[in-house]
Formats: sequence, C-alpha cells, structure tokens
Amino acid sequence: NDPKKFKTHHVLDCPVLDKIQEEILMWVDTNTNFLKEKEDKTFWHLIDYKNLARTCPSLLKYMSDIKIPLREITIGLLTESMQDQGFKLHMDNPPLNIKINFPIYNTEDVYTEWFDIPIEDMDKLGIHKNEHIKNFDAFNYNLADLHDNVQDLYPCVTRYNMHHKPIVFNSWMPHRVMPGPNAKYPRIMLACMPSKEPTHLLAK
Repeated sequence: NDPKKFKTHHVLDCPVLDKIQEEILMWVDTNTNFLKEKEDKTFWHLIDYKNLARTCPSLLKYMSDIKIPLREITIGLLTESMQDQGFKLHMDNPPLNIKINFPIYNTEDVYTEWFDIPIEDMDKLGIHKNEHIKNFDAFNYNLADLHDNVQDLYPCVTRYNMHHKPIVFNSWMPHRVMPGPNAKYPRIMLACMPSKEPTHLLAK
C-alpha cells in the first residue's frame, strides 16, 4: 500500500457518536468482561456481532447513512498489561484492507502509528500465520520483529489519536497501537468491516 497514493486514514463526521458509544458500552458491559479486564493481550476479540448490531441501532443507521454496508464487527481491547508495549506492529490480510473504526472508551492518549516499510525489507522478515483470522488461513509478514525499533529504521507516515470521531482505517499499511503516559485502561474501539471497501476515501 503506497503512502504516496493512499492515506493512512480518513476522518468521518459522526453527529451520533455519543449515542453509538452509549449503545456499544451497554452491550459490552452486558455481554463481556472487557470493562474489568486487565491482563488480556489478545487485542482483537471476535464477538457475536449480529447480536451487537441488533442492540445498537444507532451504529447500523449511521453506516447506512454514509452508504457503507457492514459485513462484520469486532472489538479491539487495549488493557493495562499492554501499557508498555502497546499492540505490536502488524498489517492485516485481504479482504480486510479497510475498516471503519469507532472510538468507544478511554481513547485519549492512544496513538496509531503507520510506517512506510519497503516491500523488499518486509520480504526479509519471513511470514507467519495471522492468529487473529479464524475463518481462513491467513499469512503475513513477521512485522512484530520490528516493533521495538521501527521508529529508528523507517519513516512514520502518520501518528494519530482516534478520540473524537470515527475513521476509515488503512490496515494494509504497517501500523502499531501505542499508548501515551496518560492513557487510561481498558481502551475499547470498535472495528467495522464493510462488505464493499470504500477505497475512494483513502485515495490521495
């Protein structure tokens, strides 16, 4: 994904974000232990997204209003146990190249950092099975090996705090999630996978 041709993210206006956050948090509190979780380092959590969608009508209406139909929903959870390392450098697998991400809870002072790493350098890292993809075998570069010093080796294209608005998220560019010193936990975000990717929103 060439950063000269594609943006790392695109900010969306969302006048109903407060209502979406309220409905999602109510579902999370009722159906999970995420609000009390301190030790989990999985980050991505598969959920009963059809049940969530039925109890969060504001989310479905908003996605319908912006004409981006949903295919799947998942939750990203950053716990207190991840405050030093964040979520490791990675990139996602097709067909999950673009997501619509919503800030839900404790999103202040947590940053997504995208890096411009040449494909020939990633080829040298080797590949591994993507443990976060459950419904098919997905393989990707061992980018986690670069996590601790990537900022010294490659240019950071963008460092962004998703706090006040949802974003169209470019997950096909190497990125990591890094908390700042004032981050609060657990930090919860919602990732929506569209049935048709809005590539035009990321084109430069």
